[in-house]
Amino acid sequence: MSHEDGLGSSAQKRIYNVTGLQVQVLLAKLGVILPHLPLPLDLQELVSSRDVIPGEAVGGKHVLQETSIISHLRRIGALDTEMDGSSRLVAIELGAGTARLSDRLQRVTNATLQHVLIDRRAFQQSSSRDRHMVARSQTYGRGIDSVERVVADIASLNLGDYVGVSSELRPQKCVCMSKHLCGPACDLAIGSMSRVQPSIRRPPCALASCCHYLCTWQSFSGKAFWLKLGLDQQDFEVAVTVSQWASLKHEKQSNSKTNAGAATDATHTFALGELDHNSTTINPLPDLSQIAQVACVALSSAPMPPPFVSSQEFERTFSRQEKASLGVQLKQLLDLSRVSRLQELGYVVELVRYTTQSVDDRLLLAFRPDPAEL
Repeated sequence: MSHEDGLGSSAQKRIYNVTGLQVQVLLAKLGVILPHLPLPLDLQELVSSRDVIPGEAVGGKHVLQETSIISHLRRIGALDTEMDGSSRLVAIELGAGTARLSDRLQRVTNATLQHVLIDRRAFQQSSSRDRHMVARSQTYGRGIDSVERVVADIASLNLGDYVGVSSELRPQKCVCMSKHLCGPACDLAIGSMSRVQPSIRRPPCALASCCHYLCTWQSFSGKAFWLKLGLDQQDFEVAVTVSQWASLKHEKQSNSKTNAGAATDATHTFALGELDHNSTTINPLPDLSQIAQVACVALSSAPMPPPFVSSQEFERTFSRQEKASLGVQLKQLLDLSRVSRLQELGYVVELVRYTTQSVDDRLLLAFRPDPAEL
C-alpha cells in the first residue's frame, strides 16, 4: 500500500509490506464478524466537578484526557476507598512517563492516596512531576514515602508487591491506571494483572491504549479471542499495520480532533458533578467469548466473497475516508480482544471512548463485580 500523509516514518515502512489483496481478505472477514460485536463505542468524555482543580480552566488536550480518566475511575468506584479511614489507597500508574496523570489525581484528592510511578525509563526530576508530588505530600503531612518512582519494565512487573500486603508502605487496596500504554505495553499491563496470585483480589484499572501498529502477536493478550473469531496471525499482522490509517483525516475535513468514527457513533458527554453518583450507570460488555463463537460460526458458513480486484486497483479505489474508518474499527477490535482477556481474569469490563482529543480515544475499565470488594 502507498504512503499517506500523517503517518510516521516507521509506520510508512510497515504499510508498504501490506498488499491490497491482504486488506481485501481481512475486509471480507470483518464484514461478517463486526455485526456480531458490540461496536461502535459510545463517547463518554467525563468531567466530574470533583476532578476539576479550583482556578484551573478545563481545556486543552492533556487536561481533558487526564480529568476524564480520573472521573471514570471515580464512576466505577475505584477511588471510593480514598474516603475510607481504615486504609489508604495506592494508585499505580503504569508507563507513568513524567507522571502528569498521577500529579492531577494527587491534586484532586488532596494527597490522600499513595502513588507508585512505574516506567522503564528514568526521568530527571526537572522534567517530571515527582518532586512537586513529594512536596505536596509533605504539605499535607503524608511523608515522602507517599510518592515512589520505580524504574522497571511492565513485562516483569509483579503487582503482587503492591496488592494485598497490609502495611503503611503497601496498602491493601490499589488501583492501576495509565494514559499512554503504547502498543504492546497495554498487553504487558494486562499480563501483569494475570500474575497476581489467585488468593489476592486483582485491582481495578483504567488503561488507555494507543499505537496499535506496534503490537506484536507474541505479546498480544487478546490472542485467544482473536483466534476464536476465526481470524489468524496473518490477519493480525495486517490489522495492526493498517490500524494506523485511523489517523488519516477525511477528505475535505477540518482539523477536528474527533476520530473517524465519531461522526456516526452515538455520543454521550457527561459531567459527573451534575449526576447522582449512585445512579451513574455501569454498562459492562457482555461475555465476548460467547459472542466470538457465534461470529466464528457465521464466518465459517458465509458465502464466498466476490472476486478481489488487483492490489493496484484496490489502492486506487479504496478512499482515504474508507481507510480512516477501517483503522478505527481495527483499533476497537484489537481492544475488544483485550477486553476478553480481562473477562477471563474475572473482571467486569467496559470499553469506552473517553476523549474527543485524540484518535486513540479508548479506555479499558476493569473492575470487580461488587464495588465493595474492590
